[in-house]
This record gives sequence, C-alpha cells and structure tokens, in this order.
Amino acid sequence: MVTRRIAVLASFLFFTLQFSGTILSSPPSLTPTPSAQDDMNFTLAGKITDKSPGKLTISTGENMIFHVLYNDKTEIKKKDGSPGTGQDLHIGLTISVAGNLAESGEITAKKIAIEPGGSEKQ
Repeated sequence: MVTRRIAVLASFLFFTLQFSGTILSSPPSLTPTPSAQDDMNFTLAGKITDKSPGKLTISTGENMIFHVLYNDKTEIKKKDGSPGTGQDLHIGLTISVAGNLAESGEITAKKIAIEPGGSEKQ
C-alpha cells in the first residue's frame, strides 16, 4: 500500500516536471522588455535627500534609497501640473518618478512629478 502511494506520488511529480519543463527550460530575461506604448519599467515615490547635477538620491518610505538620473529630455512637472525644470527639484521635495531601472540599480527618469507635501524651497 505504501509502495503504491509512493509510485503514484512519483508518477505525479514526474508528470508535473515534464509538463512544467517547457515553461522552466529557458531562464527568465534579466532585461525588461518595453511595451509598444510605454518604455518605462519602474516607478517610485519618495523624498529627495541629495541632489547633484543630473542625479537625485531618493528615499522611499520603506527605508530604501534610489539614485535617479535625469536630463533635459526628462519630463518634469510641478505640483500644479505645469512644466518644470531640474532647478525646481531640491532636497526635501516629495516626487514620483517613472523611468527605466538599469542593472546598476540606477533609474533613468523619463518623468518626474513634484508631489504635494514635503518642504518648500528654502
């Protein structure tokens, strides 16, 4: 009886592995595949804790730190929805970012929106 149960279990496991083998045979891609409509694969929201030309350090509420790269092609929006620039970004502001996450862990921002809250420019 025990031998029969083991044989049934082994057959089930073998079938399951055979069936899923086609799914698991190729490793997942480490490079995100952009969609036709939107080539951004990462979003985050947090507070700017450091700023240097073209680079922000963002701290999220989960105690995670991200480095965000931006340039003149990055769409920046102020709190009121009007277009902004890199000069509108400063330490203490809460922002949301949409862009591409690189293997290095840096995010290249496509869009940055200044969120309500955070400190005003000093």
